[in-house]
Amino acid sequence: MPRLLQRSRPSEPAPATSVGSDDVSLPEYEPPAFPMNDENKAKLERLVAAQRNDSDARQYEKHLNECSKNLIKAVGSINDLLFQRRRQLARHVEKRRSEGVDDKSEAERELEEYVAELEATISTLTDKSEQALRRVIDCRAEFEDTKTVLESVVVTVKAQQPRPEPKPKKERRQQRRPANDDDDDDEDEEVEEAEDVPPVVGVIDALRTARKVKMIEYSRLSAYDKYAVHNDYIPFKRTWHDAMHPDNEIPLPDPSTWFDEDGNPVKNVVDIQEDDDLVVEREIVDLKCPLSLQVFKTPFSNHKCKHTFEKDAIMFFIRSSGGKAQCPVPGCSKDLIITDLYPDEVMLRKMKRVAEASRRNADATSDVEEEEEEDDDPDASIVIGRTNNIKRERNNRRVEDIEED
Repeated sequence: MPRLLQRSRPSEPAPATSVGSDDVSLPEYEPPAFPMNDENKAKLERLVAAQRNDSDARQYEKHLNECSKNLIKAVGSINDLLFQRRRQLARHVEKRRSEGVDDKSEAERELEEYVAELEATISTLTDKSEQALRRVIDCRAEFEDTKTVLESVVVTVKAQQPRPEPKPKKERRQQRRPANDDDDDDEDEEVEEAEDVPPVVGVIDALRTARKVKMIEYSRLSAYDKYAVHNDYIPFKRTWHDAMHPDNEIPLPDPSTWFDEDGNPVKNVVDIQEDDDLVVEREIVDLKCPLSLQVFKTPFSNHKCKHTFEKDAIMFFIRSSGGKAQCPVPGCSKDLIITDLYPDEVMLRKMKRVAEASRRNADATSDVEEEEEEDDDPDASIVIGRTNNIKRERNNRRVEDIEED
């Protein structure tokens, strides 16, 4: 008897599952129906208090401080380089004209082209550095507002009182009432009970509201209030200005002129040869501490007034007055504390330039004294002429030093 072979039927493919229709999505956020209990309110308050000493927050603040310092140093370094190359080109032009040569040499044309390209590059880098610093200041303002925002959330949550126990509802009549019957007392009572209970504000909603309020407050500030009076932007502007005018003590323009009406930064470019009134407007820089009467070694300025002191002298003066003292400069009534002080990098730059100029001009000064001893005619015009020659000799030596670099 032949055997019957049973063939297996081909397996049917498994039904395709739709990925999109069966995805598990989170439900929409629903505000809490009841406020926090006292235990959770206490936990939230402890959590906010712990943020003050949070290691991540301290690290973030440290990064912001480092960003500001690096941007301030960068804007000084790049503009120092630009000034040196401009001065180098000016010396070439002055030397050529003093020799009565009208045509530019190939080296001078190449240097002129290089300086023009360098000016464009450094101008762009300076603008980017300024924008980056304003961004750092914005981040710092947001970071400092975080404490206020979190404290506001705690106040909002703690102010919410427990909801009253719901009253028992009246049983509805099972019988249908006539159409003209206007007896809706049950429904009116339920509505009145709902209106008496204030809505519960969740923690997320309270946080978003508090942050939005601070953001609106900050956005309404002018550029002057945001940046021109900020303790990071002021040294940035001072360093930038000092690098552009190292040989001419032109005062830094008033902070009220640093931004236009639209909040855009204004470049205060001063032509040092445009008129003679700049001689009157030059800033007199005193390299001696008004307290110790000694030349600065570690100059410290402050955020309250424009006076600079030696670090040890001003700190001893403030501490000996109980931690708060009036500025020791006559005529200044600002009160100073230790936290108002900061190392003045711009004053250090000026001190280094003065020391460098003294070393370079030592030989030139001795040569002038010898010429004055040999000269029998004390005519003022001759003295002035010699002074001009001295300046030219000093400038030529600086050009040689730059070319060697």
